[in-house]
Amino acid sequence: MRIKLFIIIMLLTFETCSAAIEWSQFEWISSSIGDKTFDRVGILVPVKLKNNPKTFWMQLDTGSDFTVLYQIPFNQLNYPAQPIKGQEDFVALSGSIGNCPFDSFPVFMYKDFGDSLNDKKVHPVIGSVGQDILVGRILILDFPKKRFCLTDSLDPAVKSLLSRASFVNLNRRDNKLFVHVQIADTSSDDFFYDTGASLFPITTSKAMWQKLTGLKGDEKNNIRMKVPSWGQEAVLIGAPAKGELKFGTLRVAGPMVYFDTTGMIAFSQGPFKADGLLGNALFYDEYTVVIDLVHNRFGILKDK
Repeated sequence: MRIKLFIIIMLLTFETCSAAIEWSQFEWISSSIGDKTFDRVGILVPVKLKNNPKTFWMQLDTGSDFTVLYQIPFNQLNYPAQPIKGQEDFVALSGSIGNCPFDSFPVFMYKDFGDSLNDKKVHPVIGSVGQDILVGRILILDFPKKRFCLTDSLDPAVKSLLSRASFVNLNRRDNKLFVHVQIADTSSDDFFYDTGASLFPITTSKAMWQKLTGLKGDEKNNIRMKVPSWGQEAVLIGAPAKGELKFGTLRVAGPMVYFDTTGMIAFSQGPFKADGLLGNALFYDEYTVVIDLVHNRFGILKDK
């Protein structure tokens, strides 16, 4: 009898320890910019609202101060979101992102923004997931397999993946996720990771761009792109850095660096110190990214 009980316990232990991570699939946003179509300009994650069986979608945007609902599509749902006393323009929302539940979370209502919903839309978008909802949780973004896990549980499967990742310190300040990077001969603690900037490896100020590239900005060979940003249009100039990017164990020779010419993305004039941002393009071909806001660290794991 004791032997049988021991075997049962061992089997249950093995089953628990070998349980797989609860992955959810994300979708890439594609968009035409000029005469080109780009397949990976943003990330959409599935969202369910409490007491509503439908699946909606929100853009994953760690560069956003808050998680945001777009008023135009959200109003079409006739969903009873509760206003928050003392927090104008915020509502309390409950539901889940992928397999991760959230309850009465304060979400900013972006008035008169967003696209109307219709039955033809495969991915009805109702808002954006900001960095605020990641606090106290771990976000794992497996770019090659187009899947993610948001969790507040360090179960054995998650621990196993984390043990294989290479980490750097993550400093969450001013509602941004800052990490240390070295680009060419410049070292900085003031670049933040922004999943909403999927197309661009590095975006910075004009002065920093000139330092990183050794260029003036008016060269004929520079890349010029017009891109939408929160209902407006930014114009970015890009060129390769004059040296490699060093970020943890990641090394990228001559990564593309961009600056905005319109003033919409003005790092040097912001209310807090920032040298620029890092986008998904650095990672999305080969890497899994870990944003660990339980232990305040940022990890990368190369796909096998």
